[in-house]
Amino acid sequence: MRRLLLSLLFLLSALTPTVATAQTTQTAPPAATAAATQQLAAAASAARDILQMAADRNFNAMYDKMHPDAMAIVPRAAAVGAFTDIYQQAQAGQAQIVGVQLVSWTWPVTGKSYPVAAKVDFVQPYVDPQKGEQWLHDSMFLVPSDGDWRWFFGSSKQFVDQTIAKYGQKDKTPITQGDLIANVVNDLDAYYRDVLSYTPYKYTSPGVVIVQQGDRVRTACGPAETGFWAFYCPGDATLYLDETLLTQLQQEGQDFAAAFVIAHEWAHHVQDTVGIERVGIFQRPTQWNQVYSIELELMADCMAGAWTQDLQTRGMLAPGSVQQVVNFADVLGDPALIGERDPEAHGTTDQRIHAFMNGYQDGFLGCNIKI
Repeated sequence: MRRLLLSLLFLLSALTPTVATAQTTQTAPPAATAAATQQLAAAASAARDILQMAADRNFNAMYDKMHPDAMAIVPRAAAVGAFTDIYQQAQAGQAQIVGVQLVSWTWPVTGKSYPVAAKVDFVQPYVDPQKGEQWLHDSMFLVPSDGDWRWFFGSSKQFVDQTIAKYGQKDKTPITQGDLIANVVNDLDAYYRDVLSYTPYKYTSPGVVIVQQGDRVRTACGPAETGFWAFYCPGDATLYLDETLLTQLQQEGQDFAAAFVIAHEWAHHVQDTVGIERVGIFQRPTQWNQVYSIELELMADCMAGAWTQDLQTRGMLAPGSVQQVVNFADVLGDPALIGERDPEAHGTTDQRIHAFMNGYQDGFLGCNIKI
């Protein structure tokens, strides 16, 4: 149990965001400016949002609020797994901020320094089996990134390494090494099964059909034959993949572009699972879950980017993989004659690159998705 409590202390002091209360003190530098005051308020607001996620045990969403420098090291499975176990076992309660100030700070895990950070002092209750409810007094740090204040996982490299080893051990083998299609299909299935396991939605694996050159396959969405590239059919919950395209990309050394094709279609299966629908021709979205074609497609690009980010944290992304997707987008972008409200619109080259990179850099949060 002592090991559990020590883990709790490490986890809470390094990870747990906190909420501002009436007793919170916000301290700016002596020569405080309006900008500094706004920074303090923004940092406190960010902590408030993340705290609510912790209170709701929505650790997936919390991961998407992590600073990109921490995301580059800590896999989603490691952070979510650690939070889930420790919060449950220690009955960690809702933390409260008792002070916020702007400081310069160095993250002990990497040794990287940040000239502007928010030091958040907090108290948080937890349960000691022998002593009952206890209070932890500690601090955490938030650092701005792309306009948002983000948190960091871990107060020491040793703690982060141990957590990754336990919950999200890195697989140093690139996903494109070996049987590409099998590797990507298996990883996407495991990834989304884990992600959705923390939500009310029940995930089921989609079917996957590789249409070989010269073949014609009947689907619930119409025939699929060589030259169609790829599509997801909601009618039979199946991905149909053009073997000719995937083989060509691999022969050209664009292995991860082929992986992106599969990830994009898999994202459509997940969208279907949670009830997101594409409106038909001449229709307009009227419900929360209804979107135009271009919105559905760019979201799928972004979700493929979030998966790519997770691969990188697990050591499974070969150098140059992201650039392969960017290059491939030159082929994928809609021509000028396709308008944004066209029922077949997928997005221009720039839009598709931007969507993918949003997911790659900011996870699902970059896709405007809160899981």
